[in-house]
Amino acid sequence: MEMAASSLSPWKTIERRMHQREGLILLTPEIRNALPHLSAVKSCAMIGCGTGDIDLPFVRECFPNLTELAAVDPDADQMAEFKTNVSQLIPTVSVDFYQETAQSWAGFSGKLFDAVLLFHCLYYVPPSERPGLFKKLFDHVLVSGGVALVLLSVRDLQTREGFHRLLPCMVIDGVQICDTMTSVGFKYCYQLKVEDHVDVQEPNDDLMSTIMFLNGGKLSLEEVRRAAKEEFGSRKIIPRENWFGVFRKP
Repeated sequence: MEMAASSLSPWKTIERRMHQREGLILLTPEIRNALPHLSAVKSCAMIGCGTGDIDLPFVRECFPNLTELAAVDPDADQMAEFKTNVSQLIPTVSVDFYQETAQSWAGFSGKLFDAVLLFHCLYYVPPSERPGLFKKLFDHVLVSGGVALVLLSVRDLQTREGFHRLLPCMVIDGVQICDTMTSVGFKYCYQLKVEDHVDVQEPNDDLMSTIMFLNGGKLSLEEVRRAAKEEFGSRKIIPRENWFGVFRKP
């Protein structure tokens, strides 16, 4: 597979180029006001936590009484950076680390959590496996009254343009996720639109190689560059829209 020269891993490029954290953190006061019971959360499982770039600032703002955390991610480098970040951002919280996928993680034996975070991780769970994952979270991970919080990128259905056309694998229908969550027993609680943006300024070979990686090598570097030029034109910033949803286990 032809790859663009870049010293950054795809995950670090996503973190640096896609400004996903700022949009959500700006809305945490609104989320706290709408869901005041989040302040009672003491234990949380972060599924697909990555480096914690989004998850950790969110829980620090919305779960002020958090004491226990489980961090789940299959990537060793991501997990290593997460360990550093969690010690700096929420140093008093007890953390267990699991280098596993969302599907393979078995959770604690007999241990249930007040909250589960699924932030920008469902793209990597095949659609056929999502009902099973949600059922596992419902039956074996969350306490009664616990909440599952989902953040994912959604396509602008009116324009169907922008960054999403280059990365269809990283776009999920929020309505579909909502229907699947409720089908396994969750009750829908809350949703919110979260806006962010992608930095596409050149030189951007790091971004081009990341797009190739996330598309599974289906496009060559030249095809990605050509598609990006057609899609972005002379723009340096591409807006994105995200969907934030909260579901409760009765």
